[in-house]
Amino acid sequence: MVIYLRRAGQSDLDRLIADPSVFEEFVFEEAVENLDLVDFDKAWHAVHYLLTGSADDVGHPLGIIIAALPELGADENGEGGIGLISPPMMRAFADALDRLDDATLERRYDPPAMLRADVYLADVFVDEGAEALEYVMQGVPALRRFAANCRATGDGAIRVIA
Repeated sequence: MVIYLRRAGQSDLDRLIADPSVFEEFVFEEAVENLDLVDFDKAWHAVHYLLTGSADDVGHPLGIIIAALPELGADENGEGGIGLISPPMMRAFADALDRLDDATLERRYDPPAMLRADVYLADVFVDEGAEALEYVMQGVPALRRFAANCRATGDGAIRVIA
């Protein structure tokens, strides 16, 4: 399972709500620039854990990766869903992320605790040690740029679970 975040303005969100069948084209084909899409690969749950200190939905702005969101429905395989992240929610996320530096995120990396919390792929992280931290953190710079761009443009996002 992987998770993507795709920048979406209010008009994009309205269009997707009106016609969810266009989401795949919107996410993967419409002139996506580097600032428009974040791909966490399989590290999504570990990134969420580093951001929030929990494997669960915490009801905090930093929890958007797995937060309960309004959804468009399941993808074409009947899995996951397309979660809608409103512009105010994205702005709150960006503001909270600005207050959290990479050193703090790295200090939160604790594979045994992540395994106990049932973080996706934590068993692999325990086995791989420090190399796994690099894998988990590789998406953080892109997430920071993405969040800052959404805030600057006043956009929200969609979360795609595939």
